[in-house]
Amino acid sequence: MDGGDKVLQALQRIEGWLAILAKAQLAPIANAELADPKMAQLYKLTGVATQREIKKKLNVSADTISDAWNRWERMGLVVRDGQQYRKVL
Repeated sequence: MDGGDKVLQALQRIEGWLAILAKAQLAPIANAELADPKMAQLYKLTGVATQREIKKKLNVSADTISDAWNRWERMGLVVRDGQQYRKVL
């Protein structure tokens, strides 16, 4: 195993620990924010389906989706990944 492999393994362990810590910190926020079943479905589809697909499937407006994504980004529940969002949890 060379130095690069050791660094990569260390970074992967750090990433795992950060994920655990993030989940612990964000869980209460997510539980409160996703109490509404429609918002929970929207979160579940985030990063998997397009805004147009979500709009059609959940029968919500594009503004509702955008507002939720922007709010969740401020809360740390999602991050921008190019032109889309992806879930943190």
